[in-house]
Amino acid sequence: MSLYSRFRILTFAITLTCSCTFLTSALQAQGLGNSPYSSLGMGEFYGESYSDNTGMGQSGVSTSSGFQVNNLNPALWVRNRFTTLDIGLIGQYKDIVSGSKNQRNSGGNLGYVSLSFPVSPRWALGVSLKPYTFVDYENTSTRAVPGTPATAHYSTTGKGGINKASLTNSFQIGKYLSIGLESSYFFGNVRKASEVVLPQGTQVNLENDYLVSLNERTTYSDISFRGGAALRIPIKKNNKLNLNLGGAYSLSTSINASQTTSFDVTQNTFNIVDPDTLINNAGGGLKTPEQYQVGASLEWPFKLVISADYNRQSWSKYRSIAGTNDGLKDVGRVNVGLEYLPRFTSLNYFDLVRYRIGFSHGKTPYSINNRDVNDTNVSLGFTFPMGRGYQNFLSIALVAGQRGNTGNGMIRERYGRAVLGITLLERWFVKQKID
Repeated sequence: MSLYSRFRILTFAITLTCSCTFLTSALQAQGLGNSPYSSLGMGEFYGESYSDNTGMGQSGVSTSSGFQVNNLNPALWVRNRFTTLDIGLIGQYKDIVSGSKNQRNSGGNLGYVSLSFPVSPRWALGVSLKPYTFVDYENTSTRAVPGTPATAHYSTTGKGGINKASLTNSFQIGKYLSIGLESSYFFGNVRKASEVVLPQGTQVNLENDYLVSLNERTTYSDISFRGGAALRIPIKKNNKLNLNLGGAYSLSTSINASQTTSFDVTQNTFNIVDPDTLINNAGGGLKTPEQYQVGASLEWPFKLVISADYNRQSWSKYRSIAGTNDGLKDVGRVNVGLEYLPRFTSLNYFDLVRYRIGFSHGKTPYSINNRDVNDTNVSLGFTFPMGRGYQNFLSIALVAGQRGNTGNGMIRERYGRAVLGITLLERWFVKQKID
């Protein structure tokens, strides 16, 4: 093994260790900016797509380039014939409008870390760590205190989320079919608080006013499974055109939950009465619905890919730890995308850049005043080769979209999202030959 290869392997190990350590701590506190919808259900979902699929409208459940990890379908991990380290960063900007109120905010997070390596020509093993959902909202209001000239100030806040650590096994069955199984462990916590400031006069004075707080902390942990299959059918000889079919299915899961609720009254940070724990580590469960994804694509290898996906999730079957549904509804979504590589054998750098465009439309599980909240976005993506021999990649995906509308108590969110992915490739477990 060459000195350069040894250095690359050492870099892989150090990068993965540092990234996982940082990700575990970062995921606990970071979201993608204030989102009123995250107060419902499990919160906002990050989605399964990495940077390259995000640039194709979050489509690609049926196809994979083999140079980057496709996390939409566990069956596609076996297409990666190199040891592959994928790291992603995600950032988002939002403009939120509700009636006459307007708010702009932003946020970011480390989106994913995954490592895939081929155990044998027909078996790939992968591990990944990523945020699954986030809760990040703050609502404030004021009301008059009956019988007094004072006004009470109310606020409800939520922070936290659920993370996902996964082990993926992917197998090649025969010449055209591949299957995969993702085993995941969910963990995380969500903190929600309802607070009321009771002023002692006509003006707010935090040193003298009373603060009444109801705090709720819920911790989640459990396992879940997702299976997938992919079929590559040659249409033209010499691998000039393939028809790809793929699907993934996530089982319904009851995530174990433990909840603690406390109540306290303070003045200038000092307790007026002893804090009271109303619920202490009460056990329960969070029932998540099953989800299926199906897709098809036409692939001109190393030239052009056109893909279309459909996914559906039965959120009407969701149940919170309190046994409520939060008014969530079943949803369906369409994702389409295109990837173009000008000339794989060219010596011109920009002929080696992969260009992507995508579109996605569907319902969200939320409804306001019996009106559905739809989400539509368009995306652009680029993958730039880098490093020695151009065997590593830097991917950028840009997404712009709108969710919801104004009027009738609705909330409209216009957002811009960017996903930056870094992919490092290396050959492991190659038996040396002596001529």
